[in-house]
Amino acid sequence: MSTYSIKDIISSSDRYKLYTLVCKREELKQSIDFLNSENIPVINVGKEVSKFVETLQDQSYINIDVFEYTKKLLDGHKIKLAISGNFLIAIHNIGILLEPMFKLNAAQMLREFSKSTALIIVWENELDFPNKLHWTDQTDTYNLDFLDTPLKKLHHAL
Repeated sequence: MSTYSIKDIISSSDRYKLYTLVCKREELKQSIDFLNSENIPVINVGKEVSKFVETLQDQSYINIDVFEYTKKLLDGHKIKLAISGNFLIAIHNIGILLEPMFKLNAAQMLREFSKSTALIIVWENELDFPNKLHWTDQTDTYNLDFLDTPLKKLHHAL
């Protein structure tokens, strides 16, 4: 499997710009620090979405509210590191997007977002390259399957 650099990500013309930065759980902070040192914003999706849900007075349309909030969250934090390059953002702690109450198709939402913005998923769990992210003991229950959109691996040495 090929690995890509931040420079490759910035200049990518692929339809889907979906990347993973794979790390061990104990390396998560170092991986986030690496991205921050490259001026790439890293969003803790679980933390931000849970704070948002706590503020909802009416949860009748929680699926729509969470979907729209997540899109705004990502759009609001994406940046451009080069004048002619792609917008870029990194995310981690994305398991909340699979919460059954939200009824989201998280993989599709992230895949669609990656059409306009290079998206780096910092992943400290299990993966089956080229397209499936999952948790160790919940492979079939909770996973993100990107189907025909292979994930690309960001090169980073700790």
